[in-house]
Amino acid sequence: MYTRGVRILAASAAMVLVATACGTAEEGEEGLAEDLAGGAETTEGDDADSDAGSGAGGDYRIGFIPQIEGIPYYDGFEQGAAAAAEEFGVSFEQTGPATVSSPDQLRIFESLVSQGFDAIAISPLDPTAINSSINSTVESGIPVLTSDADAPDSDRQVFVAQALDQDLGYALMDDLARQVGESGQIGIVSGIPDTASLDAWTDAMIERMENEYPDMELVGGVRNTEDSEDALREAQDLMTAFPEIVGIVGVPSTAVPGVAQAVQNADRAGEIAVIGYGSPNTAGPFIEAGVMETTVLWNVEELGYLTVWAAIELIEGRELQAENDVPGLDRPIEFDEETGVLLLGPPMIFDESNYADFDF
Repeated sequence: MYTRGVRILAASAAMVLVATACGTAEEGEEGLAEDLAGGAETTEGDDADSDAGSGAGGDYRIGFIPQIEGIPYYDGFEQGAAAAAEEFGVSFEQTGPATVSSPDQLRIFESLVSQGFDAIAISPLDPTAINSSINSTVESGIPVLTSDADAPDSDRQVFVAQALDQDLGYALMDDLARQVGESGQIGIVSGIPDTASLDAWTDAMIERMENEYPDMELVGGVRNTEDSEDALREAQDLMTAFPEIVGIVGVPSTAVPGVAQAVQNADRAGEIAVIGYGSPNTAGPFIEAGVMETTVLWNVEELGYLTVWAAIELIEGRELQAENDVPGLDRPIEFDEETGVLLLGPPMIFDESNYADFDF
């Protein structure tokens, strides 16, 4: 089903593969802005696109609140967002909790509101905890968008989605099934309970397994964790409780290194497949060590870039179109008006042939 290199879920074949490579650490934010925006032209004659990302006035302040600060994944998001801010002449600030904490996210959100940011984006850990604040902020006239994870029952105006939840779950399970020969016991180590995006991906994985791979079995239930140390312990427990286990999924990027380290410590690399939604930088050492073959994700720098562009569109009152020409991205970006989802594209699968081409 998959070839070497960037492999895409077959069900998403109609979508265009994310082709713009991220800048390296040596290139820095300026290089990334050139890579993402160089040579791109806005479509003339379309009100939604003609001035897209102009950053009129040059003094917009756009904030983003990640689920946790200081991990490679959100560092990559910040690099892409900062490149967009430079390109479009706005200010961007990313600030998130030091640990996965919904109360801390809410506190930061309310702080950005009080500071007068022109638009606020957030990747909510617990939508129910943030919905009320999102609603009151939108009502006050400050645009709010979600990115990376959604709060679908809130009044957020746009969800900048990295990929469709079902596509992400299916892509991961298809590749795991390939690695384990479509049979055997597998475990799933997720993040904190009731995180909407993680739950949706996990549900899609299980649905795909039950419908397409009847000889595969989920054992031990879905294990919830808060950080890599928790994930390591849960992976160790799975290997002890189910010695015949053939694969373990680390769902969030915080779980991936813990699961991979547990398998490596047990000297079962090559015997137990490890896969998850880890960034290339996070998964890279384990790919090199033979503990992981692949990691499923998306171009997170482009996700950050697209989020800043979308925030500017909301600030300037432009309606998103079914297809949007975004300066700096090399393909039209689809928008579903009914759901409010602005879609970056299909999942990407990184392996030893391509993970080093990305710096996040």
